[in-house]
Amino acid sequence: MALLDVRDLKLHYATPEGPLRAVDGVSFIIAEPGEAVGIVGESGSGKTSLASAIMRLLPTNVSCYEGQVLYKGTDLMKLSDEAFRRDIRSRTIALVAQGAMNTLNPVLRVGFQITERLLLEPGVGKEEASRRAEDLVERVGLAREVVQRYPHELSGGMKQRVGIAMALVMSPQVLILDEPTSALDVSVQAQVMNLLKQLKRDAGLAMLFITHDIALASDLCDRILVAYGGQLVEQGSADSVLPGPKHPYTQKLIASIPRLHGANKPDFLSGTSPDLVSPPSGCRFRERCPHAFEPCESKDPPAIKVGKEHTARCWLYQSDPVAAGEKTAR
Repeated sequence: MALLDVRDLKLHYATPEGPLRAVDGVSFIIAEPGEAVGIVGESGSGKTSLASAIMRLLPTNVSCYEGQVLYKGTDLMKLSDEAFRRDIRSRTIALVAQGAMNTLNPVLRVGFQITERLLLEPGVGKEEASRRAEDLVERVGLAREVVQRYPHELSGGMKQRVGIAMALVMSPQVLILDEPTSALDVSVQAQVMNLLKQLKRDAGLAMLFITHDIALASDLCDRILVAYGGQLVEQGSADSVLPGPKHPYTQKLIASIPRLHGANKPDFLSGTSPDLVSPPSGCRFRERCPHAFEPCESKDPPAIKVGKEHTARCWLYQSDPVAAGEKTAR
């Protein structure tokens, strides 16, 4: 039984032009404690909306929210909002939101902001909560006296570590991190990544790591999910996907990374992300794909097995040549 099993999850937003399909039938698993799963893809691919859907942090203009989110076999989608808030959010699955360093209240001390959720628990006093805050800031690599400071007294990297400490206060089993290093310089990025690897190794914390930086995902993650147009177009182990990408979109993403050695220049991906209010028929990547052929225009490809626990949503790998037709490049 998987630790976290997401099945056909959908989150659509209502707009004047029609529903925007931000998350459109996404399925994946986090198999066990200590596993890190990375989601990569360009802006607008639905990565942050997926985190919001799992955490049930939804705006008021949701037009469709359905599917299954199973935690150790229990379908969290069937819980009431109150039960989810009380038993799941922060306690079981916690989120480090995008731009977490900018979410701190400037007029409250760091220690109180870390323990605010903990103080809602019956029987937890301020003294116990204060000790917990000091332990957590020390755990994320900060001095214990940081709990007495205000956010403006901290650097960006320190604020990011405080955001991680806030997510850990209820000892969750799954941590969702949405672009946790995007606003940090390279040296601070490395410190935060080392912290995450330590939490994964020593605490057995499972992670869903959302990023646009494939290099960071390769440093932390055991499995890679590639998001495009509200769907997952490829997923598999990091050892399989990164050296041998199968979907043309993944191939272009990896080819765009500059290399320290070798004469090959970075490639680029032409075009723009699809309009998720009126997505193209068939494969959502076909208008930007150099390998598009007849089935791509009319049929949305399923997840096709391309290796051991490695799948790609691409008609290039379907096994029936009659159904596919001749594979001619556009």
